[in-house]
Amino acid sequence: MEMGFGVWLCASVGVALLGVGVYERTVVSRLRRDGVRTEGIVVRVLVDDGAQRPVIEFTAPGGYLVEFSPTTSGMGLGLDVGSTVPVAYPPGRPQAARVFTARHRVLPSVFSALIGSIFLGAAVLIAMRG
Repeated sequence: MEMGFGVWLCASVGVALLGVGVYERTVVSRLRRDGVRTEGIVVRVLVDDGAQRPVIEFTAPGGYLVEFSPTTSGMGLGLDVGSTVPVAYPPGRPQAARVFTARHRVLPSVFSALIGSIFLGAAVLIAMRG
């Protein structure tokens, strides 16, 4: 019974993380194809429970200011205050903006897929041992 739960748990987490990776890749592909591109400026960095999240500001069509924080953060994804970064957002939805550097486009989907594959591999190993 324990082995069945372990297999189920690892497989579920693995499939969910692979799904996150596919979703991230889909969003990036849509932004690359249809997204509105502009430049933003890192105006400050928020520190929340030890995690640092940059706050990026840009001017949307119509002249109003949009501020956002990237949804992903971590090693290799940090941005310095005062730096200019490429930003992309779906047409008509500047509040859904994303940082559009190569690292911010690729790392979240690759990391999710890699960790998901590790969990799926663990599920297979647990199943084979039982």
